[in-house]
Amino acid sequence: MLRKTGLFAVLAALVVATPSQAEEHYVVMLDTGYFPDVVYPEPGDTIRFYNQGELPMSATAVDGSWSTGVLLPEQDYILLVEEGMKAQYDNSLDIVADPATATGEAGQVVEAIGTIDYLNPAPTDLGADGKPLMLADEAYAN
Repeated sequence: MLRKTGLFAVLAALVVATPSQAEEHYVVMLDTGYFPDVVYPEPGDTIRFYNQGELPMSATAVDGSWSTGVLLPEQDYILLVEEGMKAQYDNSLDIVADPATATGEAGQVVEAIGTIDYLNPAPTDLGADGKPLMLADEAYAN
């Protein structure tokens, strides 16, 4: 019995010491912007950028330190979030070989801006009473 208790104590310590599992977050590229335009991952998580629009798009750090490259419609790219990485990104299409394929109306390049905020927790929606709003609360209120 003492051996079983010791084994359980060791297993419990390993579970507590094991880092939490990384999450995958999603950013959808929609021709004119990113949805959501701010994501709240933690270092070690990944972000899957998916181009669901009709135009080629990219997500490139404003300092050029990371990029998805140009993603054609229905292509995706997985980015690993690392501590200290540049958080602001935009739709840098200057690397497109044929700019005519990456333009919106009137030949203008579509500008989109996004942010990876790994320093702050995701905001919580608050109800009129100041308490966190739960999705179930909305469903029962109707």
